Amino acid sequence: MSTTLRNIFILLVFALLATKAVEHFSHLSPGTRDSRAEPAAATGNAAYKADEAYVIHDQLVLRAGDNGHFTVQATVGTPITFMVDTGATTVVLTPDDASRLGLNPDTLAFNAVFETGNGRTPVALITLDRLSIGSLDLYDVPAAVITKPMSMSLLGMSALEQLDGYEVGGDQMI
Repeated sequence: MSTTLRNIFILLVFALLATKAVEHFSHLSPGTRDSRAEPAAATGNAAYKADEAYVIHDQLVLRAGDNGHFTVQATVGTPITFMVDTGATTVVLTPDDASRLGLNPDTLAFNAVFETGNGRTPVALITLDRLSIGSLDLYDVPAAVITKPMSMSLLGMSALEQLDGYEVGGDQMI
C-alpha cells in the first residue's frame, strides 16, 4: 500500500471515530458534568426535590426513589409533591394539599365516587387551572380531592395525557 493511500485510510478512520464520538456525546449540554444530565435545581428548573429530577434537552427526567416510585414537585399556586401514578385516571389531591391550595374540603361537593385499591371513596371533582413542573405548564387539568388521607397527592393520567408522551425505562421516567 502506498504511503499516500495509507495516510488517506488513517484520515478516514480518524474522521469516522470523530463522528462516532460526536454522536455518542451529543446529549451533553455545555456545562454539564460527566453524568448524562444536570439536576433540575442546577438548571434553574423548579422541578427538583422528589427523589431526583433532571433536565435533558428540555425534557424532564425523573429518577425513581428507593421505593421504586417516581415523585415530582409541581406548582399549583403552591408547591406540591406528587407521586406519578399511571394507574390513576386523574390527578388526585390529598385533603391537606387541597387545603394548602385554598380549597376547603368541608365545603367541596363530594358527589363522585372513585374505585381505589382501598375500595370506593367519595371525591370532589375540580379543575386545576394550571399545573407547572419546572418550565412545563399544563392547563385545565381535571383533578379530584379525595376524602381519605393519603401520604401524597397523585399525578395521574389527566395530567400525563397532556404531555407529548412519556417513557419509563429502568429507574427513569422521561
